[in-house]
Amino acid sequence: MTPALPDLDDAVAGAARDLLLTRYPAAQFDATGRVSVTGFVYAPGAPGDGKARIGHRTPFPSPLNGISFADAAAEEYVLVSAYADLLRARGWSVRELKTTRPALLASPPACPDCSGPTLPITVEGEDIWRCSCGRRTYGGDPDDDVDLPSYRETDEHGVVTLYHGTGEVDIEATAEWAAQEDPDDEDEYDDEDPHAGCFEPHRTADGYADCDGRAL
Repeated sequence: MTPALPDLDDAVAGAARDLLLTRYPAAQFDATGRVSVTGFVYAPGAPGDGKARIGHRTPFPSPLNGISFADAAAEEYVLVSAYADLLRARGWSVRELKTTRPALLASPPACPDCSGPTLPITVEGEDIWRCSCGRRTYGGDPDDDVDLPSYRETDEHGVVTLYHGTGEVDIEATAEWAAQEDPDDEDEYDDEDPHAGCFEPHRTADGYADCDGRAL
């Protein structure tokens, strides 16, 4: 069946989180809401905008933890800049927000065909992007999309369609698949003749019998 597209805001925020986790830890908080472990923070942007808001948090500066306000501010700027570099390297569009502390507004790669928003999906273990128009992309150089894994989908009527990795219908492969599934091409020995071609007797409750049911 065609995979359903997930909620736009949650999917984009989750994709940003998963990408950042490949190199950086996420911030953790204690029961009071204070930062217990330094790391990035993320959240969806405005409802329906398909963007993720990203920042960095450190424990509150204190003589007890040896962190000064200057040190915390410097770390935030350095790490947020590093997050932006990683996102851009993977095809994301990133805008630096001018707030009291550094933050990013990031959107996933746009569809190469219609420039619409894309959402993350996983195909054969590969993380790729899919647009509502059906186009799939790695999210970087469109020339790399020729290596996207091909796939098939089944509609509500059981009709199977095979696609190139980019989402274009593979007409030849679909036709071959349909021919293989054609009932006229099934094995000549169907369910009505389960023992056709069998030459050995079968054990029954009444003794041995051949495939015609005659006692031996």
